[in-house]
Amino acid sequence: MTKEDFLGKRLLGIDFGLKRVGLAVADELGITVTPRLTLDFESPNFWQSLMSFIDVERIKICVVGVPYRNDNEETFVIQSIREFANKLKELTGLPVYEYDESYTSVYASRTMIDIGKRKKKRSEKGEKDKIAAALILTDFLHQFD
Repeated sequence: MTKEDFLGKRLLGIDFGLKRVGLAVADELGITVTPRLTLDFESPNFWQSLMSFIDVERIKICVVGVPYRNDNEETFVIQSIREFANKLKELTGLPVYEYDESYTSVYASRTMIDIGKRKKKRSEKGEKDKIAAALILTDFLHQFD
């Protein structure tokens, strides 16, 4: 797989959580990644909202963050993420890639501080999730530079 495989396609980065799911979108050239929104995974309308977002944003490829472990243990969270990714692939028919998201939440907090987000804004539920989604997608794209 090379970066050319992604050119001309909008990518969706996903930071999956059992409560919230952060979303970020990359432009067709893979240059700009924008944190977009956070969805409530426990909402009865979650899948409908996600499918609508994917349709409106004209997403062609999805990248889901997975917190890989050094011991390769399949934790409950990793199993939940894989179930989510499989359902996403089944519902959309789009390619869904897994990418190591280890420490992205920590980096998301640091990023919000670095860009000057006020403490009140940083503490809002979902802010960190969509920033983490953007970091996952950015790192995924940078592996092809």
